[in-house]
Amino acid sequence: MEPGSLLPNEWLMIVFFAVGVLAWGYFLKDRAGADLSASFLADRKVPGFIASISTVATNMNANDFIGMAGAVYGFGIILIHQPLLNCLTILFLGLVVMKKLRRRNVFTLGEWLRERYGNTVGNAYSLIWCFVWMNFNLGLYIYSGALVMNTLVGWNLFVSIVVITAVAATYTLLGGFRAVVATDVVQLFLMFFPFLFIAGLVWHEVGGPIKLLQSLPAEKAALWGSPTPFGSLGVTILGMLLIAMSYWSSEAQIVQRPLSARDPEAAAISYIGAGFWYTILVPFVVFLPALAAIKFFPNLPNNDFATPMLLKKFVPPGLYGVTIVGLLAGIFSSCDSQINAFCTMFTTDIYRNMLRKEAGTARLLKVSRLAGVIFTLAAIGTAAIFTFARHGMFLFAVGIVATIMPPFGAVTILGVTWKRASPRGARMGVLAGMVLAVILFFLDLDGRLAAIAKDTLYFRSMVAFLVTLFVTMGMSLTERYEDKTQQRDEYVGAGKGLGNPKILGIILVAIIALMYLALTMMS
Repeated sequence: MEPGSLLPNEWLMIVFFAVGVLAWGYFLKDRAGADLSASFLADRKVPGFIASISTVATNMNANDFIGMAGAVYGFGIILIHQPLLNCLTILFLGLVVMKKLRRRNVFTLGEWLRERYGNTVGNAYSLIWCFVWMNFNLGLYIYSGALVMNTLVGWNLFVSIVVITAVAATYTLLGGFRAVVATDVVQLFLMFFPFLFIAGLVWHEVGGPIKLLQSLPAEKAALWGSPTPFGSLGVTILGMLLIAMSYWSSEAQIVQRPLSARDPEAAAISYIGAGFWYTILVPFVVFLPALAAIKFFPNLPNNDFATPMLLKKFVPPGLYGVTIVGLLAGIFSSCDSQINAFCTMFTTDIYRNMLRKEAGTARLLKVSRLAGVIFTLAAIGTAAIFTFARHGMFLFAVGIVATIMPPFGAVTILGVTWKRASPRGARMGVLAGMVLAVILFFLDLDGRLAAIAKDTLYFRSMVAFLVTLFVTMGMSLTERYEDKTQQRDEYVGAGKGLGNPKILGIILVAIIALMYLALTMMS
């Protein structure tokens, strides 16, 4: 791919954006707070609506606009089940799980797991997240940003990695969680604007979704067809649902949003509000263009080139820079969240809890910033791994999620909803689920699961989640145990109208049902 040329005013947009986020971080450095709550969770005063926007901005990034679009390009409309099932998951977790987690006033999920199940489960989560998943995840964000600058602007890939990392780390470590949330709100709109524009042009070009689906190969236009590239339709949908349960209940940077909300109701809204973005906008701004790319560019050498090729085709001179700024906004909104989440977890769960229990606040804040610098330097090296992904960055990342998240997602949900879930049961469940997940990962890598499906990530996630769930329940039933840490879950002080999580949930379910009805009629 030859990179596009930018006009001087487009370069000015990019420079202005980068300088702006750095200046914002510097402006907030004195407001980042002199204590851990202020630095890591913005004093737990974030309104639910703002927290929901931050949740979307954190989770939607170049991995979605490029990586998810690349996966849709490779596998077709069957993947649209994933964001819609995400919304059902978000609804359940927001109403049931996140409210209870917020009531505990914990800094991280690892801290809650230690309170609920003991040090073994909580520490295992914190160590795996800090030194495995977070490193891979930040590397993924950095790589996706570098891919944008490399394919669309022509920058050297390594130079792009270093520049993006330096900007994101600087304003995050200066401004703390306040800088993260505040920039997330701005970055969300910068991120979506160019892709709404592109989606409109694509819609006009293809003549609407019905004509587009009719023009695609049959295997990529089947919404309910079975088998799918991931196995039977039942395994695919159940696997998608359980991997969504695992991700939204255990991903540290996502869970940090409801933990920073001003009250349990706002914590629920932080999740449920995000569901509207995934139900309404993701199909339009990600799936429609990606499906159109199958028609326009049928034989791309790498699935991740689908979005860059669409940008080159549809974005007119003068707006190219706006699109790049939008992608960079999504990248920075995810990088800053990952860095802040790492600093929070490393400082509170590992350094204070495992190494220096007597450390004071000033020392903890210094350790947090130093750890953040070392973490971002390590992630630069990790970013290179994603150049070897077989089907693009999205499925590579989901493959890692399918390996490490299901066991912790299962015990988190069970721990909130079932008082009989015991520490011994959780330890055995996590151990069984994690060992099985790793075995399945290497079997898949060696091609020994090919008889099950072309790609077994949803199958692997389903098996690991269910095994963890059943082992935890089975072991817990062999002993007398009842959790005493949870407070009674009541909707005290729920807002009126759209400020009430229940009303938002009813509206969200109706929209999901209408979306499925429309897609079924078109496919």
